[in-house]
Amino acid sequence: MSSSARDARRLTPVEVATAGALSGLAVTFGLIAAVTPVFQLFFQVATAVPLAMVSLKLRPRAAVAAFASTILLAIAVGGVATAGRSFQAALVGLIIGFLHKKRASWLPVSGVAAGLGVIWGVGTGLAFWILSDLRTLGLESIRKTLDGFLKLVGHIPHSGGFVDAGHQLGQWFVDWWWIWIPITRFIGVAFLVLAARWFLGAILSRISLDAGWDPLLDAAARSADPRDGAEASSPLPLTLTDVDFTYPGADHPALRGVTLSFERPEFTVVVGHNGSGKSTLALLLAGVEPGSGTRQGGGVLGAVGGTALVGQRSELLVLGQSVAEDVTWGMSAQQSADLDLEELLESVGLAGLADADPRSLSGGQLQRLALAGALARSPRLLISDESTAMIDRAGRAEMLDLLASLPARGMAVVHITHDPAESARADRVVTIDGGRIVSDCRAGEGAPLIDEAGDPPASPGPGASGLSVSSLAGAPALIKAAHLWADRVAHTYDLGTPWEKPVLRDVSLILDPGQAMLITGDNGSGKTTLSRVLTGLLVPTWGRVTLGGRPMERCVGDVALSMQFARLQLQRPSVRSDILAAAGHGPRIGTGSAHRKGAISREEGDRIVAEAMELVGLDPALATRGIDDLSGGQMRRVALAGLLASHPSVLILDEPMAGLDAASRDLLISVLDERRRAGLSILVISHDLEGMDSLCDTHGHLAEGVLS
Repeated sequence: MSSSARDARRLTPVEVATAGALSGLAVTFGLIAAVTPVFQLFFQVATAVPLAMVSLKLRPRAAVAAFASTILLAIAVGGVATAGRSFQAALVGLIIGFLHKKRASWLPVSGVAAGLGVIWGVGTGLAFWILSDLRTLGLESIRKTLDGFLKLVGHIPHSGGFVDAGHQLGQWFVDWWWIWIPITRFIGVAFLVLAARWFLGAILSRISLDAGWDPLLDAAARSADPRDGAEASSPLPLTLTDVDFTYPGADHPALRGVTLSFERPEFTVVVGHNGSGKSTLALLLAGVEPGSGTRQGGGVLGAVGGTALVGQRSELLVLGQSVAEDVTWGMSAQQSADLDLEELLESVGLAGLADADPRSLSGGQLQRLALAGALARSPRLLISDESTAMIDRAGRAEMLDLLASLPARGMAVVHITHDPAESARADRVVTIDGGRIVSDCRAGEGAPLIDEAGDPPASPGPGASGLSVSSLAGAPALIKAAHLWADRVAHTYDLGTPWEKPVLRDVSLILDPGQAMLITGDNGSGKTTLSRVLTGLLVPTWGRVTLGGRPMERCVGDVALSMQFARLQLQRPSVRSDILAAAGHGPRIGTGSAHRKGAISREEGDRIVAEAMELVGLDPALATRGIDDLSGGQMRRVALAGLLASHPSVLILDEPMAGLDAASRDLLISVLDERRRAGLSILVISHDLEGMDSLCDTHGHLAEGVLS
């Protein structure tokens, strides 16, 4: 049997994790059903939901594994009674998920319900007939339950007749069990199947377990080495020849006619505007197959000695429960033992944090952690996609020095950035624009004015910042803002536990209407925690925050927040729907209607979206694009566009310039300054000072939890 056939039979890590998590959820509902007889049917249907999701979206072998783990967990946690109810509900869930996948109508579903009811009824009757002890115990339990109920009813005046009839009915149950047990089992199971079909049909049509389109998953599968622990072949030389690439559903290619070659270890910097195709190029270098053209060479993605990719969204790369576990995740015991973890962490600026919880790290520290995880595998080709965007200025210089030193150790580095200044130490600089290579030159050479095909540099594509402030919508109306006041705020995570961590110690500030304040600080200084406290998302351990005299926790939503990780606040599938939802015109999350500000026409919605996108320098043609089709800089600008469309009175921006090119940065500062002059209160939390002097009239520095 081939290695690919063996791999196909194995459950993937995603299948194992999904099946395990949903099995645990099913057992939880089954346990509740066992101890709440009144709501037993409801929780039995709820028990079927997780297994139906598994049956609908995963392979049959994963569904069988989830079913088996559900029964075993139910026996371990709740005993035989819980296992029995979980078995019945889980089986119903698997069947309903399969029927939903086949788009079965109500007629075949009714047939399955009747057939399963007959099997269950006859099976239960035979079990009671053959197992006399089980029959005696079951009937005695029913009689005792009924007697207890009738004794309680007997305290009600004039209820004697009802109680006598109840005792006669109980005796009839005992005498004629062989009739009513199969019938009630048949009715109960058939009704459960039909109720589950009605209930689950609405749920399954809304919930998706699809991992989505992941080109790197296919790339890893194609290049996987079947030998455990085998080192990857060298990824160099690597050549792209006349490569085009188009994302699924896109109407134009993200890359066109790209020809590049990497033959030896050197520090290459790829520079381009937001949306120019830099991240797409990173995917192709990491192993994604081009739509046309050829890709030759390249190593195994993620393998020791192969290719490593550090992506933009470092918050999604965390796997371990500690920094040390995250760095060594997936490595063999021998590889972990050979790694000098402390030296590696010190080289990326995380000295002394081996035991820290990754969830407690700042955005810049998460980027350092992602780079450490890549370097731990000693790759021969390191692809760094905006890996320094969240890091403070001093730390960024250190990271660039580290990247520039790696070729001397035999490692080729391709660093992708929007900031041309990061190419100062590069051996080679590649400029990309509009999906095409504009220039490719070595250190000391001038950038050519035409590309290899003899064409002039491409004009900025969709998403590039080609708009000036003068081309935007008219000046905004005056904004009525309230004072935002933080009075001696302090916050400690996990207070009173062995893991308590003080982050803020003494923060006081007053943000007046029309004022713009800049707060700086090193990575891990508490800037993001402060942003959550000031918006009411986090109640401080000590001190208080008020907006116009009202406690901030009662004003959640009144202060707009642009999060450090922009993807976390983009909750709609498309750019247009997300901006409208942020502006209050779209339906609430999880509903299909109930517009918060009333229905608006299609034309009005298009106008709102277009104006908001122009404010942040995005081409309105991108409104139909999916959120996950955008670059990191474009996501950040879409999030800000939605906030500006909501016309807030106070706006807090957490690292707003991370991942933005110079033109986008200048445009954003101009727009914010215009809003400030109209009365918008702005608080910028950033490690990046460039251009902030023209916007912010007050500057505070956060160090060791103290604002000065």
